[in-house]
Amino acid sequence: MRNKGFTLLELLLVVTLLLLVFSVIGSVFISELKGNILLKGKINRYIEYLSVKNQLTKQFFSKIEKRKTNFKLGSDGLSFYTLYPIFFPGAVRAEYKIEKTENNRYRLIYQEFPFIDENLGEEGLKKMTMGTFDKITFTVINNGKEFENYSDQKFPQIIKINMDDEYFYVTDGSIK
Repeated sequence: MRNKGFTLLELLLVVTLLLLVFSVIGSVFISELKGNILLKGKINRYIEYLSVKNQLTKQFFSKIEKRKTNFKLGSDGLSFYTLYPIFFPGAVRAEYKIEKTENNRYRLIYQEFPFIDENLGEEGLKKMTMGTFDKITFTVINNGKEFENYSDQKFPQIIKINMDDEYFYVTDGSIK
């Protein structure tokens, strides 16, 4: 009479192969999830970078040069007059302020004042946080020279933005 069952060795072999297949599939699935999470974080960072750059570009192209000092840059941010408001209608004073946070990061705060008031660098009436960065700086380039502090009636040719060691440039349109 022939036995019609499986031997213990055959059962152990099948179970081992199934465990191996499922562990490989699980490992691939988990590594894909981790990769997607990292990619999503990088995409969100670049969206934050580009939103800062795009808003600054639109406001820089709508600049106003009607006062004694129309553009001011310092270590704590930049300030200028523009016809591209976010909160108020008409011409505004735009302030991009850099504040250090408790955990040694930097918060970029956009502030707006509804008048052209000769108070560049002062606090605005409405505020919004544009992002928190490990590093953020503004510099300007004018006639081939780079400045960390700048105050003038004329706007600079280029604003250079460093956000987490990613560099972005905003030009006034005169640079080809």
